[in-house]
Amino acid sequence: MSAQQKTILITGCSSGIGLCTAHHLKQHGYRVFATARNEKNVNRLLADGLEALQLDLQDSESIQLAVEPVLTRTNDQLYALFNNGAYGQPGAVEDITTDVLRTQFETNLFGWHELTRHIIPVMRKQGEGRIIQNSSVLDFMY
Repeated sequence: MSAQQKTILITGCSSGIGLCTAHHLKQHGYRVFATARNEKNVNRLLADGLEALQLDLQDSESIQLAVEPVLTRTNDQLYALFNNGAYGQPGAVEDITTDVLRTQFETNLFGWHELTRHIIPVMRKQGEGRIIQNSSVLDFMY
């Protein structure tokens, strides 16, 4: 499969690694579906020439509403999923409540898991695919 035929869904494209990766892969011939949590960032991605969708990893309906059009536009083909969307929780352990951490886990772990569960059957059916789980260098700084 050439790069022009390969499609990738990337989460967390509002800035940083996700945004840079989306532009880089598009420049190298991939069909990129860039996602972001809020509409303002989705509009900016669209203005940049990317196929963009709103996807909030804390919201099951949002995940489904992003996956469906990607699969429709690609005839149920997806070469790669790049799980990048996440956020850090700065602060001292004694200052961060359990509820705040649960909310973070809803995005950073359970959101990725749910999205990946939607994509794995597609990749199995087509006989190939890549799933990339990305983490921040910040993990190593604390």
